[in-house]
Amino acid sequence: MSDESTPNTPAKQHPADIADQLEQLTTDEAAAALRALPAETASEVLTELDTEVANDIAAQLSNEELSSLLAELPHDAAADIAADLSPEQQVAVLAQLDPPESAKVSELMRYSEDSAGGIMRDTFIALPARLTVGEGLNLIRQRGEEEFQGVTYVYIVDEHGKLAGVVSIRDLVFRPPARRLAEVMNPRVHFVRVDTDQEEVARQFTQYHYMALPVVERDGRLVGLVEASQVIGVLQEEATEDMQLMVGVSGEESAHTPWRRAIGKRTPWLYVNLLTAFMAAAVIAWFENTLAQWTALAVFLPIIAGQGGNAGMQALTVTIRSMALGELDGDAARRVLMKELILGLLNGVAFGLTVGVIGYLWKGSFLLGLIVFLAMFLNMVAAAASGVLIPLALRALRFDPALSSSIFLTTVTDVAGFFFFLGLASLLIPLFGHV
Repeated sequence: MSDESTPNTPAKQHPADIADQLEQLTTDEAAAALRALPAETASEVLTELDTEVANDIAAQLSNEELSSLLAELPHDAAADIAADLSPEQQVAVLAQLDPPESAKVSELMRYSEDSAGGIMRDTFIALPARLTVGEGLNLIRQRGEEEFQGVTYVYIVDEHGKLAGVVSIRDLVFRPPARRLAEVMNPRVHFVRVDTDQEEVARQFTQYHYMALPVVERDGRLVGLVEASQVIGVLQEEATEDMQLMVGVSGEESAHTPWRRAIGKRTPWLYVNLLTAFMAAAVIAWFENTLAQWTALAVFLPIIAGQGGNAGMQALTVTIRSMALGELDGDAARRVLMKELILGLLNGVAFGLTVGVIGYLWKGSFLLGLIVFLAMFLNMVAAAASGVLIPLALRALRFDPALSSSIFLTTVTDVAGFFFFLGLASLLIPLFGHV
């Protein structure tokens, strides 16, 4: 890596802007451009790159180049990059770091990437409860201004390093120097454990507006800190993953994912979708004679199914979002189901009447208008119920509620819509004819 730059070089740009530029290049070109940057800038750029692109570029770098980049980064960022390397490369790269730094990075790599331990940073201010306020302030001054920058709270630990309380910098400054930290701290400190899912961590930040949360090991030892700025990335990641899973796309895929990787993740769900399409086709085939008797029915098939699918997606989106925010437990789930059923009933009447009248005026048949009205009404109710029950069922089976929910929903609205419409027609045509 280069050690210096002139004012006109890319190194003077923001690392995120440089990362955007590198993502437009081939892997070889991006790796060469990264090598031309100062080590400090190159390391920051690597953390800003899309994960797929960063992994491809890292594969082009030597172990020495990677270790020099990791040495410039905070331990948590270095652990994120090292975790995506092959096991052999991890060992080689970490071995070239200073032993204390290597140990800290390796420690962070133990935690699951989607847990509090996987997103926390290991730099924080912790003071023993036995110290006085004056002794604590002296220790803070010795830590250096750079390490202390942005810190507003100090965490208090017992003799075993277990989290005992928290105290603000303001309280430390204005408390009598002779008082013990154990006396001035707030023992009621909120925390998360290292194995807490990052989605739950994000929910707590959203719910309670924390600026930071300490992270403790299973035995209560303070090991890290999650800040609000880190949670923003988690929220974006979770929202993207849910959106992609709903349509059968891997939550890890991005625009930079090579087609060879993407096809293996997408194809299975497309086959599932194909199977469900055949199920809908089978319903139409079942009523083939009814369609042959009255071809005007075919005009309204996509309208019935499409409108039900749109209504179901509205209910599905609201339900999955509520689940992600932890708002859909116990009685709340029943209330949401009742709300969506009421909306389904009202929308069913409104759109059923609209399409039914259009059918009557267009084809001049009261019976067609009646069939269209009833089918639309029933399918809108079924769509509303499915939009809630499908993600609830997936959660009960311990699957991600967003897992291709839209595919299952489309199956229900297509199959039910065709069945309601053609089934009603097959029952009423023999009784009333084409009136």
